[in-house]
Amino acid sequence: MPHELQTFLTLDQAIDAVAADFGQYGPQPDLFCKIGPLILGNDFKTGISNGVKRAWIRPNRNHPFTPVDDTALGFYFIHALETSKKNAASIAHICALVFETSVRPGVGEGRSGVWIESRMDDFVCKRCGNCCRRLENTCLREDRQLWERLGRSDILTWVKEEQLDTGEVQYRIWIDPQTGKPAESCPFLVQQPGNITFYCTIQPVKPLVCWEYPFTKKHAQHTGCRGFEVNDTN
Repeated sequence: MPHELQTFLTLDQAIDAVAADFGQYGPQPDLFCKIGPLILGNDFKTGISNGVKRAWIRPNRNHPFTPVDDTALGFYFIHALETSKKNAASIAHICALVFETSVRPGVGEGRSGVWIESRMDDFVCKRCGNCCRRLENTCLREDRQLWERLGRSDILTWVKEEQLDTGEVQYRIWIDPQTGKPAESCPFLVQQPGNITFYCTIQPVKPLVCWEYPFTKKHAQHTGCRGFEVNDTN
């Protein structure tokens, strides 16, 4: 597998990536039932509560099993992963289920971690514009600095700087300068005349998040990307 189709994450980074997946895609009941035993062992089980299949956890051996909703369960899983002894093989197994791809334990730059296949080898951009019209994004400080150096006030007008509670600065795109609200579509997306495909008018200087999208096949499938569709003539 070429290295450009793999991503190496340390064990801590892998857990952060799992947490990001939970945050982005929300509760994933079927997935949670699969990874529950891997994370909590015998302190996890599924059962029926009020006629509905639910996940049950046991905080410790001195407590009975109690049902937990999927949102809380995701947080509980991450807490358990962060506070338990990390095993590369176990983390690789969990990541394989979470990211729906092949993951193997390994070493990168002398550190233990996991190698994750992106499954992007079959990706072909269909220029459908779904990512530009549906996703609310942020850009990096480096993106903003590039636009400032180039004098791209046309782009900077659509960037909003926000101060987070952590003290860090977040740069949100694309925020309508007239309304202060997120635009329904990237303002630099244009439809090809007489065609159903689209193109980017700031392609050479578009944000890094746009260059990297979609990050994985799962990310594509969960965010409306058509890049893995077959027999598509567009």
